[in-house]
Amino acid sequence: MKTISKTNDWFVEIGWLADNFKKFTVDELRILVIGANNKPMPEPASNLGNVLRSAQKEGIIEPLPEYTKSKWRGSSRVPRQYWQRPRIR
Repeated sequence: MKTISKTNDWFVEIGWLADNFKKFTVDELRILVIGANNKPMPEPASNLGNVLRSAQKEGIIEPLPEYTKSKWRGSSRVPRQYWQRPRIR
C-alpha cells in the first residue's frame, strides 16, 4: 500500500516549532501533530525526514550539527537531528 502526502502539509506546525523552540527534533513535531492538532502523520513514518528537508528547502528551518537519541517509545532510541529557525546571515 502506497500513501502519498504533500510534504508541505506540516509546514505550519514546523514553523510554530521553529518560532517557539530554540531547537527541536522530529519527536516534538510528532507530539504537536498527533497530540495537539490531531492530524495524521506522513506514511510511512520514514517520510518525516523528507518533510523536514522540504521545510529546509523552503527556508523555514535549518539543521544543526547536533543529534540526540529519540525519546519516542519503540524507536530504539535512534539518533534525531536538531533543527532551528534559520539565522539571519
